[in-house]
Amino acid sequence: MMRLTEPQYSFEQSLIECIAGITGNAALREKVTISRPNLIEGAAHYLAAAAAGKLYAIAPINAAQGQDPRVVNDLTKSELIKIYDQYFVPPEKPARKIYNELLNSAKEKCPFCGGIGTPRNLDHFLPKAHFPQFSFAPQNLVPACRDCNMDGKMEAYATTPEAQFIHPYSDSSIFFQEQWIFAKYHVQAHDVPGHFEYAVLPPGGWNEIDKRRVKKHFLDFDLGKRYSIKAAELLGTILQQISRLQNSGMGNETISAVLIQPGIEKAPFINHWQTGMFQSLKDVLQ
Repeated sequence: MMRLTEPQYSFEQSLIECIAGITGNAALREKVTISRPNLIEGAAHYLAAAAAGKLYAIAPINAAQGQDPRVVNDLTKSELIKIYDQYFVPPEKPARKIYNELLNSAKEKCPFCGGIGTPRNLDHFLPKAHFPQFSFAPQNLVPACRDCNMDGKMEAYATTPEAQFIHPYSDSSIFFQEQWIFAKYHVQAHDVPGHFEYAVLPPGGWNEIDKRRVKKHFLDFDLGKRYSIKAAELLGTILQQISRLQNSGMGNETISAVLIQPGIEKAPFINHWQTGMFQSLKDVLQ
C-alpha cells in the first residue's frame, strides 16, 4: 500500500548476473543457460500479469509431481531456489548488487505496512516455494519487514482476484493515490487520552474486487492495530499542544489551521497512519 519505484534491473540482467556467479557447478550453469529464453519468457508473462492485476492467474508448480518437480525444461524446483539462495543472495556473488539495490529502494520503510516496519530482507511476492521460476526476478522481490513477511504474508498467494495483495511495484494507482484508510478518534472523559480506531472505507466508485482487496490487505497485515499504536505514541504530544493553544486564547478553527492541517498535509502518503490521525482530530475540533 506504499508505492515503490519499479526495479531498475530486468529479469534478464538478474539472470546474467546469477549465471556469472555459478561456479563449481557446471551442470547447473549449463541448465540455466539452455533455459534462459524460457525463463525470460516466463518473466515477461509475470510482468504482463502484474501490470493487469492478474498475478493470481499464474498457476503454482504442480505439487503432484513430487517433492522436486521440473519447472522450466530440466530445471527443478530445488535448483531454481538454489540459484536465489546461493547465487543471488550471498554478498560475494555478482547478483548481490541487485539484492542490495532492491532492499535499499524502500528507504527503510516496509511498503506492505506503510512504513511502520523496517525491511531487512526481500520477500517473494509470489512465494518461491510455489513459483520458483520467479525466485530471482527483481519484480517479484519486495523489501519487507519481519512482521509483514512472517506474520502478514508468509507463503500465501492469491488464486482469486479479490485475494491478491497490493503489489508495491505494479498495482493500480488508485491504491496509492486515493484514500481508503480512515480513522475515528474516540474521546475519553476527565482529561484521559482517547484512542484511534482505523477502518477501511474505499471510494464508492471502486469496483467490488478492489474494495475487497484493500479490506483483505488491511486485515492480513493487521494495519488497524499497528496504525492505532503509532497514532497513540504521538497523541499525548498533540493533545498537550492543543491544550496550550486553547489556554492561550486560540480558537479551535485557528488551531486546526496551524497545527492539525499541516499534520495532514505532511503525511508521507494518503493512506499513512498520520493522515487518518490528524483528520480525526480535526473532526473533533470542529
